[in-house]
Amino acid sequence: MAEESDDLGRRAVTLFAATSLVAAIVVGAMLVSGYRAGVLDNRIEWLYWAGAILGAAGVACLGIASMPARPSEASVGRLSALIRTGLLLFMAAPVLCVIAVFTDYWI
Repeated sequence: MAEESDDLGRRAVTLFAATSLVAAIVVGAMLVSGYRAGVLDNRIEWLYWAGAILGAAGVACLGIASMPARPSEASVGRLSALIRTGLLLFMAAPVLCVIAVFTDYWI
C-alpha cells in the first residue's frame, strides 16, 4: 500500500510539473502573440473561457494530488481519483478552446 501510494505520488508530481509547463508555454505564447479571447464572437467566447477554467482546474487537481500524504487505503483512492480527474479536465480544456476558435472562424 505504501509503495502504491508513493508511485501514485510520483506520478502526480510528474504530471503536475508537465501540465504546468505546458500551460505556462501556451499562455506565454498567447500573451507574446497578442491574442486575446475578447476577439472571439460573444456567442462563442464563453466556450473558450470554460475551456480555460477546466484547464486550470485540471492543473489544480494534479497539484493537490502531488501534495505529500500519509499512505492509507483512502489516500490511494483519493490520489487515483485526483489524477484521473485532473488529466480528464486538462485534456478536455484544449478541445473546448479549439472548438471555440474554429467556430468563431466559421461564424
